[in-house]
Amino acid sequence: MSASAQLTLVIGGAGTTGRRVVDRLTALGRPVRVGSRSGHPPFVWEDPATWKPALVGIDRVYIVHPDPFHPDYAEQIGALARAAADCGTRRLVLLSGRGHSVSQDSEENIKVPGVEWTVVRAGWFNQNFSEAFFLDAIRAGELALPAGDWTEGFVDADDIADVAVAALTEDRHHGKTYEL
Repeated sequence: MSASAQLTLVIGGAGTTGRRVVDRLTALGRPVRVGSRSGHPPFVWEDPATWKPALVGIDRVYIVHPDPFHPDYAEQIGALARAAADCGTRRLVLLSGRGHSVSQDSEENIKVPGVEWTVVRAGWFNQNFSEAFFLDAIRAGELALPAGDWTEGFVDADDIADVAVAALTEDRHHGKTYEL
């Protein structure tokens, strides 16, 4: 299959990292399907009946779950990985979190027979200060976090997207977990 024919599904393609992955793949001339409620066809995590239509004809999938603390998070990741394998998907790249067991379970659940996998593990995004969670507090002039002695590096979503696109488009990343 030529690179131009390798259709990639970017789940969460309108989100912080997903839209950056879509932009990079598009700039490389790679065909992309955005996996979202408004995608064509739609992809809805809470409705597994939408998964297969979104996966038909897909060679690679970038997986971002909107709620890594959802009680069915790891199981949904595993069910999606199995559905992707059943549809002939060749490669899965999972954006995973750091520091909680449900992320480790989801990482194990993408390892389905016959499918290449890569895990991109990151903590907080730099964009949480400018696009998301912390923006209102920043604008109000005070940001207080209950960090204690714990330290966690922030990662730029552009760097995450660069790593994800490399894992989606290059053959040398299969079976690897990248800590960002």
